[in-house]
Amino acid sequence: MNWFQKPEYPVKAQLPRIEHHEQLPEDAVELARIADPNSERYTIFFVRQGKYLSVLEAGSWLLKDGTPRYRCSQVDFPLGVLPWFADALTEFRKPPAQGGLHAGAMTSADEDVEGEMLCIQRSMNAGRGVGGYAIVNRSRSDHGKLWKNDYHPQEITFADNFLYDAGLLDLIKDLGEKYRRGEL
Repeated sequence: MNWFQKPEYPVKAQLPRIEHHEQLPEDAVELARIADPNSERYTIFFVRQGKYLSVLEAGSWLLKDGTPRYRCSQVDFPLGVLPWFADALTEFRKPPAQGGLHAGAMTSADEDVEGEMLCIQRSMNAGRGVGGYAIVNRSRSDHGKLWKNDYHPQEITFADNFLYDAGLLDLIKDLGEKYRRGEL
């Protein structure tokens, strides 16, 4: 029995891997950062790499024995994800009577965003018992070591309170508007 997913779409080449948020590749530019209210450890960084956006979740902490630890995860999208996400999330949340998805829908249809297939999925546990939404890029395989030789789509999940109460959605909308105006 094969437990591994097969890609539905052509898989794009990986962007340069960012191992540390303070050591960006030569042409990469940090666009914004915002602390995750559900974690004392992690901050979300939006980094432009050419025509692409890398979203980093980075943080450091000490183990009980005082040993320092650092983690930086990365998901990549075309820059067009910024305006797309805000619009797609609005559509995803519409009730069926207003043209939204059917009742109980947990994922949107895959959409071509600048040549990459993206969707939104509802997450029932996005951290500390809160729901949220995941952005899934089916055109890129995860950077993680667990999936090194197998396909697993890249995705990042944001909790509802992070999006709506802590300003993440407003930040994404602002970056999306700058992208539409050609300012990124």
